Amino acid sequence: MRKYIKYKYLAFFFAAGTVFSSCKKELEAQKPQASLAASGAFTNVASVRAGLFGVYNSLQSGNYYGLQYNAFAELGGGNLSHVGTFPTYAQIANNQILTDNVNISDMYNTIYNGINNANTMIAAVPSITDAALDKDATLAELRALRALMYFDLLRYFGGSNDGYGKANGVGISLKLTPTLTESDATPIPRNTEAQVYTQILADLDFAIGVPTFANKITNRIGKDVANSIKARVQLYREQWADAEALATTVIGSARYSLLTNANYANIWATKNSAESIFELDYNSADQNSIAFYYYTTATGGRNEISSSQALNAAHEPNDVRQAINFTTVAPVSKTRKFTRISTGDDNVIVFRLAEIYLIRAEARVRQGGAVKIADGLADLNVIRVRAGLTPLVSVSQTDILTAILAERRVELAHEGHRWFDLRRYNLISTLGISQAYRALYPIPQREVLTSGNIIVQNTGY
Repeated sequence: MRKYIKYKYLAFFFAAGTVFSSCKKELEAQKPQASLAASGAFTNVASVRAGLFGVYNSLQSGNYYGLQYNAFAELGGGNLSHVGTFPTYAQIANNQILTDNVNISDMYNTIYNGINNANTMIAAVPSITDAALDKDATLAELRALRALMYFDLLRYFGGSNDGYGKANGVGISLKLTPTLTESDATPIPRNTEAQVYTQILADLDFAIGVPTFANKITNRIGKDVANSIKARVQLYREQWADAEALATTVIGSARYSLLTNANYANIWATKNSAESIFELDYNSADQNSIAFYYYTTATGGRNEISSSQALNAAHEPNDVRQAINFTTVAPVSKTRKFTRISTGDDNVIVFRLAEIYLIRAEARVRQGGAVKIADGLADLNVIRVRAGLTPLVSVSQTDILTAILAERRVELAHEGHRWFDLRRYNLISTLGISQAYRALYPIPQREVLTSGNIIVQNTGY
């Protein structure tokens, strides 16, 4: 982690009570508390709430879910085309990323900033004496947030050339204590992929095991989200039975339901639909740049990225999702999942029920056996039928897995999955990539240099 980042950390914690714009309504009664010492920043429910929403503020950043994290997975994975002028975006679209790519560096550091914010609160909460604070539930939420952020770092910068969860997988640097002083910012070596997963699972298991941790908290992480994160993690780790069980827990809760074919567009046209498990809330005072980057200058946008012709061609006839994923009337080649250009208040869905069905479908089919394969095919057909397609009938295990990958492409388009799915299936070569090491993004070169090479670059860069 580069040395200058510690000053960002200190700036946050010396003003830890500041009201974050993303939570203005919840915190409007909380007066800003500037220049707080880190040791006294979190003392009661109000200050903890402010700090907690500061962690969510990191997730909302344009360097993270507010634009780049999901867009790069779609751009590098072939679901988006680069139609703008940023050379750093062109590197991602061409899968020729340089180690000094500023957008990759900003994403990496933003996520680590969020982790450090979570670490500081995790360290502080046990000592808070305010009886109104549910410490266990607060720690559960913070540790689930930390698990998500570490997993998101690992998805881009870790793993192996042929996927995730392999014996030779490389990880990222695990930092579990706060960076509050200059000495705390000493660089630490990268852990193995397995070690990072061990920590991620420990955080998630803690969260899931807290009895007072609410199942569902609108626009925040509750126990259902923790189970969803773990289901996704176990899918990547190829722990099929556990991924299936976790997905079943979420589906079986009956707290979420798929929208109908006729109402499919409302998953994004309205906020927090019945299908949404976790989405980040944006408003006119706390905007993202997603629609702005998609849409044309004539409509008030920047026109940096567009839906690709390859994504358009991936849809079967009569698929209701095609009109959402690829517009055919002006402005063409855009998406209707993000449309609020002037207000920038499209919510970003991080988990929704359709993905959980597809996780369970794949996990079941991967386990093999007639019953599991049939059950997985049934899950796949739930999503196909909702999209207006005919259900698939008895086909081979390999064919069903291919169909699930295809289904994930069109169902989850523009939501930040395509690059990682191609990595999981060991199919990045289908993008024309001949250098297998490019499956992993490069660690920002400045991190490597300022650490004195303690943080080692990914092989090949």
